[in-house]
Amino acid sequence: MGYIYALWNWLRTEKTRRDLMDYVRAAVIMAAVMAMIRIMLDMVTTL
Repeated sequence: MGYIYALWNWLRTEKTRRDLMDYVRAAVIMAAVMAMIRIMLDMVTTL
């Protein structure tokens, strides 16, 4: 139970909120780049 309390306190800090938003932004950018590469490869291979 102490781990959950420590995790909850860690999540409540301002730095953690900014870090989590950076992680989400990075994941969205990576997914978008992977999707663009996949679409471009599909277009090239269907020619």
